[in-house]
Amino acid sequence: MPLEFRKIINQTRFHHPLKDFALTTVPNEIRFDPLTGQAVRIMSFRSMKLERHDWTPFVEESRRKFCPFCPPKMEKVTPRFPEDIVPGGRLQVGRAVVVPNLTPYELYSAVTIMSPEHYLSMPALTAEIISDSVCAALDFLKLAEAADPGGARYGSINWNYMPYSGGSLIHPHLQILSGPAPCRYDAGLIRCGREYLLQNGRNYWSDLINTEIKNNERYLGQTGNTHWLVTFAPRALCDVTAVMPEKTTINDLTRRDIDDLAAGLRKVIEFYDEINIASFNAALYLARREDEGFWVTARIVGRYTIFPLVGSDYSHLQVMHDEPWTLHIPEELTRQLKPRFN
Repeated sequence: MPLEFRKIINQTRFHHPLKDFALTTVPNEIRFDPLTGQAVRIMSFRSMKLERHDWTPFVEESRRKFCPFCPPKMEKVTPRFPEDIVPGGRLQVGRAVVVPNLTPYELYSAVTIMSPEHYLSMPALTAEIISDSVCAALDFLKLAEAADPGGARYGSINWNYMPYSGGSLIHPHLQILSGPAPCRYDAGLIRCGREYLLQNGRNYWSDLINTEIKNNERYLGQTGNTHWLVTFAPRALCDVTAVMPEKTTINDLTRRDIDDLAAGLRKVIEFYDEINIASFNAALYLARREDEGFWVTARIVGRYTIFPLVGSDYSHLQVMHDEPWTLHIPEELTRQLKPRFN
């Protein structure tokens, strides 16, 4: 199947109580991921404005509690890798330090402590901090693969920023996973990318970039060789995708590539901060040399609470039906975010 941006626009009718019960038509959309076909939903209350969130009480409370990532505790209480995997027991790039995850959920599970500072606001997340942290995570993935080529075949680098994202600690950190098989979503990207290549004789990611540039509806621009676009079928709020052409494995990525990625992430994070998105998730997806049709991609999505004190941006649709929903029309988001990439 060739590349297709498929969507269904529904027109739901009801007598609206805020319009003197006039018969009103309210649109909503179902979009389908061009690669995987997964359905996502865009709700009609997408114009809702988020309130500015003050993390100060949470940060101060967390400072009073035990934080294993703060110096000097970090040296004493975080675990160390076996010497046959990581000589010296820990990895360091700049001020970023990689340690084992005390509660692992993959064969190889590690954490990059991004900075000695207990809390970094969005403006304080510099490109250098992001780049050093990702490079440290990549170094761990390479060492794990060298020590166990069969057990550390597929890796990913993941980021839960602040509690709305599912992060358990305020202290900024990345989650690193590596195991014999990819996670479910990663596996779908790899499988569908291979099928697209076999069916069309072309790389999906190349077609996606070229089509988005031509259509100029969701394409944002480049940081170095990395292309950025607002995701057609978003998984969550303000979903942005980065594509790194001709890169497939951890060994394909250079420091320059990671610097380019960090520069683009900075632009998106600055935008999130400006529109009061207080938290986010991000991931870097990687594959194997034999996974033809796959290019390294990153994705970042905003996380929030719908209403103060209670509410979540995850509902029955995601948890029980595996159908993401969000509030922003991607093309509207592009108009707001694109100037930062020009």
